[in-house]
Amino acid sequence: MMSAPPISHPADIRWSALTEQIGQRLKSRSVDASRALVLVPYAQLMDSGRRAWAQAHPSGFSPRFESSRNWAASLQPFLPSINDLSGDVARDSLVAASLIDRVGRGRVAPALRPVLVARLVDAARQLGPLAAARPPEARADWAGQMREAMATGGQTLQWEALVASLALAWTSSSVYATDVLWTPLAAPGVAFDDLLVLQGFQPDPLATALAALWGDRVTVLPLHPPTEAWPIASLHACHDAQDEAQRAAACVISLANAGRTPVALVANDRVLVRQVSAQLHGAGLSVRDETGWKLSTTHAAARLMSLLRAADPRARTDDLLDFLQQTRVWPEAQLQSLERRARSLGLAQAASALRHPQLVGSVPLGLPELIAALQAPRPLSQWLPDLAQTLRSCGWWDEWCSDAAGQQIVQTLRLSDGASHELAVLEQGLQEDATEAMRRRKPHMSLAAFTAWVRDALEGASFMAPNTGTPDVVILPMAQLLGRSFAATVAPGCDERHLPASPEPPGAWTPQERSALGLPQREDLALAARQAWEMLIRLPEVHLLWRTQEQGEAVLPSPWVLMLDTAQDGAALAATIDPRERRRLTPEAVVRPGPSSGDLLPEALSASAYQDLRDCPYRFFALRQLRLQDADELEVEPDKRDMGIWLHAVLKLFHEERAQAQAEGAAPDARSDRERIDRLARSTAEHMGLNALSADDGATEGRAGFLPFQAAWPAVCDGYLDWLWKFEASGDRAGPRFAQAELSLRSEAGPYRLIGTLDRVDHQDSPEGVIPFVIDYKTEPRDTTRNRVKAPLEDTQIAYYAALLPEETVRAAYLSVTESRDAGATLLVEQTQVIAARDALREGLVRDLDRVAAGHGMPALGEGKVCDFCAARGLCRKDFWTVT
Repeated sequence: MMSAPPISHPADIRWSALTEQIGQRLKSRSVDASRALVLVPYAQLMDSGRRAWAQAHPSGFSPRFESSRNWAASLQPFLPSINDLSGDVARDSLVAASLIDRVGRGRVAPALRPVLVARLVDAARQLGPLAAARPPEARADWAGQMREAMATGGQTLQWEALVASLALAWTSSSVYATDVLWTPLAAPGVAFDDLLVLQGFQPDPLATALAALWGDRVTVLPLHPPTEAWPIASLHACHDAQDEAQRAAACVISLANAGRTPVALVANDRVLVRQVSAQLHGAGLSVRDETGWKLSTTHAAARLMSLLRAADPRARTDDLLDFLQQTRVWPEAQLQSLERRARSLGLAQAASALRHPQLVGSVPLGLPELIAALQAPRPLSQWLPDLAQTLRSCGWWDEWCSDAAGQQIVQTLRLSDGASHELAVLEQGLQEDATEAMRRRKPHMSLAAFTAWVRDALEGASFMAPNTGTPDVVILPMAQLLGRSFAATVAPGCDERHLPASPEPPGAWTPQERSALGLPQREDLALAARQAWEMLIRLPEVHLLWRTQEQGEAVLPSPWVLMLDTAQDGAALAATIDPRERRRLTPEAVVRPGPSSGDLLPEALSASAYQDLRDCPYRFFALRQLRLQDADELEVEPDKRDMGIWLHAVLKLFHEERAQAQAEGAAPDARSDRERIDRLARSTAEHMGLNALSADDGATEGRAGFLPFQAAWPAVCDGYLDWLWKFEASGDRAGPRFAQAELSLRSEAGPYRLIGTLDRVDHQDSPEGVIPFVIDYKTEPRDTTRNRVKAPLEDTQIAYYAALLPEETVRAAYLSVTESRDAGATLLVEQTQVIAARDALREGLVRDLDRVAAGHGMPALGEGKVCDFCAARGLCRKDFWTVT
């Protein structure tokens, strides 16, 4: 016979001792090994126990190594009844909602109901193991004793007391899959003569109860060995979470390259471990995740939730676009057109985008019908086949057939043909158990309620990616390292937040309630955490990692790490060499760009475009020649720019209507002017969707963010009307008078075309004829407006507007409109040298554009405020230029 390999791993040593103890127990009781049952704390230890027994006893029969749930499943299949706690959130949330409705009797607010349902399910899942550890016939008495004990524990809040009472009643009246272990099928001496219970860090209530039932036929053995000397662990103090994830992945990869597999990756921080797992997959390692992650975090679940969010009548356009970008049913070009036009129109509401007349050609065929089909309330049993049909229409159903997460979603939500019958029966049973008032209400579920149910079901389900073959890396909780043999262990997240010495007890139970119910106390959880830690650091080749800061705040190592450092006689906390491979990168200098593109001149030039050329040639190149523009935001609150657009529109309509009234013989007066401008201000704001609900045609949307501007409107209105009356009263028949607003003009400067829109043009009589008076409204700070006219040759806008007019003699001014209640809230700031500025601008514009057309460079010359809010700053990379 070949000798067995030497045993060196602590788990192997412990299993060797356990198998010897089990053998001696069976021998002393003259029990055949095949008639013995060994209960392990969790299912992954069943194979470990079988291998350890086979190695110690290569011939003969073996005891059965089972977890309590596996043992129960092998004896009898389980099908929960209507009101049973099943562990399936999709079912349990419906039962919990029914219990809340029955007991609340209409006192529960609709907004509070989902919160109470979620808390009731969570509380019931915590009490479930305690109830299952009592024989079915004794649960009613147990519940009564628990209720009395909780009543003497002090006063609790109304809703917390309701949840606790319902959870206790629900769990004590439920039937569990493990109830078969209390029947004659699992009685001592029927299938097994001896029961051996391997106990983990925390005692299992059911295993403890079964041990009491079996009496002298049971043996309880601790699975974890006594504390031994601590070996030296590799300690890694990382800078932040990203650094920690990279270093943890590097540790695992270096161990795998050295042949030390499988490697155990401890999931102290699930978010961090997900990042590490992604890096390991990228390195080609096979990873088995035994902790799983929420089904709701998978790509398939994100797709499903995007569909339900888009179908909501209050959905934002961003929600609709998010859904469309994940489908392949409609042409990509059509979706891009829809997004571009919706952004240009500022349609933040999806309903407005689907109905807007300018988007008719861009809305994908069948999309409005698909969205509308999911908005009507209906029973859950009807929701499920309708949702399945919608998934087929989106093209996702066939994709999910080859996607493990998609298949689990179909199974969890009962979306396959005929699967919804289970929930239909459940709905009917709950309806029959309901009160008469509840039975009179139709059991219809709104889209919002159905979306909440889907979200809860996906949040409560755990997804584990399928694995084949022997993994290189196994992700697992720290406590499940117990009894398992790994070549090396990497444990990130060993900081004070993710690995505290005293873990926070789960649930909303008070310490008195936890004590009365038999739930683990904080001290019990702390002891179990300490035992798990002591087991971890006795393992061979252990790497412990933690971050020293998170989001700018300092983070300390876990107290266990600090104690470990002391126990190792000062073996440095951060003395381990960084396992990441280092690469030498040669920096490349980023120089100031200076492109040239003489063949990309715009067909026409606006004032703002020429201002860009004067401010920074590269900005003109990027934004005007290449036509690179930021995408318009959909979700934006009204700002000063919106106020300016609104004010321009109000003043245009005001003066046009006022001029029409004067032409019809009505003399202007203060009262009619104020009534007119107030009326136009309200109607314009409603039309622009700034202060009202959407219009019937869906073209406008409501925005509460405009309220501050509405509050400032009285001061703006008073200031403007005061100026207007004085402006008109100070002149004679030859003075300026309103002629036109929002006047679009075209002009020529050499071979180049100029375009622009003038806010307002007045006419002034003179001996030479009518002189146009250009007035440009400004809502900027008053000092900014005054500074514009101090250097006539530097101010582009007013000179450019004068250049658009065919007349040689013009006047031009800025009209500063502010909300100040002091005198001069509206002030006319005239550019007295506008003709000279206009002529200089025409000459300079032709010269500048001739240079651009000739291919001269377009360097990035902007400075100061020009660069602060420049859309092309990231393109010219000014922040990374090399200074020479």
